[in-house]
Amino acid sequence: MVVVFISKYYKFLLIIIIIALFSGCDKKEILSVHIIDVGQGDSILIKTPSDKKILIDGGNEDSEHIIKSYLRKEKVKSLDIIIATHPDSDHIGSLDYVVDKFDVKSIYMPDQNPNSSSYKNLIKACKNKNLDINYLFKGDTLNVDEYINLLVLSPSYIQQDNNLNSIVFNLNYKNKSFLFTGDCEETNEIDIINSFNLNDVDFLKVAHHGSSSSSTAEFINKTSPDVAVISCGYKNQYGHPHQSTLDTLEENNVLTYRTDINGDMVFYSDGSTITTKHKYK
Repeated sequence: MVVVFISKYYKFLLIIIIIALFSGCDKKEILSVHIIDVGQGDSILIKTPSDKKILIDGGNEDSEHIIKSYLRKEKVKSLDIIIATHPDSDHIGSLDYVVDKFDVKSIYMPDQNPNSSSYKNLIKACKNKNLDINYLFKGDTLNVDEYINLLVLSPSYIQQDNNLNSIVFNLNYKNKSFLFTGDCEETNEIDIINSFNLNDVDFLKVAHHGSSSSSTAEFINKTSPDVAVISCGYKNQYGHPHQSTLDTLEENNVLTYRTDINGDMVFYSDGSTITTKHKYK
């Protein structure tokens, strides 16, 4: 009787171990990239496998409730990093509200001091929360967690044109590469591809809402992204995205998605693949 009991016990124990092993295999470490539809502007939430939260840009002054609602939906109470790619109002317009309403651990910007209300409001919000502003330049790196580093590709130096000062960075997660470009222009792109090896980008946030002033054929061909997203407003006054940019992406077989067509979008990566739960147009 004792022998039978022990045998059953070990069989039961073996079953528990097998279940635990299979359960562990199913729980993959997932990176998610959330493209928040703020109309004619940019706002992107990145959630890392270790549950770090990064917010890139904050839309315009009217985007605060859109962003707040989205972050609340995603159960985001604090942000580890905010990156304000450049001080145009359609990128930093609601970041003062985000800083005011959420626990923000660090914020990064280009080293530029424009005389705009959006910029002044953001600086004031940071001062009210005793939040120091950090500056990023080409070659800087941010260590987010064990698997994720951000490499800053631009700007090299500060210029008068806000777009040329855009913080461009490459995020690598295991075998997948994500490129975020702000509103960088052709001159930035030339400097980037001449300075860094970006021959195998998997995911591209298309620069400047799909404007023809960036996303040149040389840049897209060199970086060879598989998936691209464009953040732009429905029937916006600038005609973004420009047809020449869409043609360049199509000619390079880049699967392209747009907020003016699809609204909010979420992409997931386990480091080997990039997927989404929805069938976007």
